[in-house]
Amino acid sequence: MEEITKQTKRLVAEFAVFVFVICFWVVKSNTFDIDDVKAGVLKQAVKADPDNADHYRFLGGYYMDSGSYEEAVEALRQVVRIEPNDTYAHSMLGETYWNCSRYEEAMAAYKQAIKLQVNNPYVHYQIAQAYLKMGDKDSALEEYEILKSLDEELANELLGLIRE
Repeated sequence: MEEITKQTKRLVAEFAVFVFVICFWVVKSNTFDIDDVKAGVLKQAVKADPDNADHYRFLGGYYMDSGSYEEAVEALRQVVRIEPNDTYAHSMLGETYWNCSRYEEAMAAYKQAIKLQVNNPYVHYQIAQAYLKMGDKDSALEEYEILKSLDEELANELLGLIRE
């Protein structure tokens, strides 16, 4: 009986080494890219349930993280289509438009987010940053004044950017 236990342990150990080697090879090989797998899974989720805003939101976030901003715009536009009152989706869409150098569309998305949630400090901060990038310090200061009453720490951070 003891002989079977030793043999079984040896086989289990050899199998574990084999699995480790295969996993290491798959991760290191050029034929397997985890980002391609993520994108594929997210695209399949969207295809399986095209009216689920969360699927598009995750896909948009994935594209943003990978720097594929035009693809992110398309995914986030679907979120806004499905959930037009989603402040965060409008805000993300604005950020993504900004990264595509589509500044007017970015400001429109930010303004829509503010209409939906007027006291959202992060959106005011984003709008102020957009104004600064466009060279409009006066409008950025107006956003700073609003932000002071909403989030003092974020307002101070913004003031530092304005003073640069």
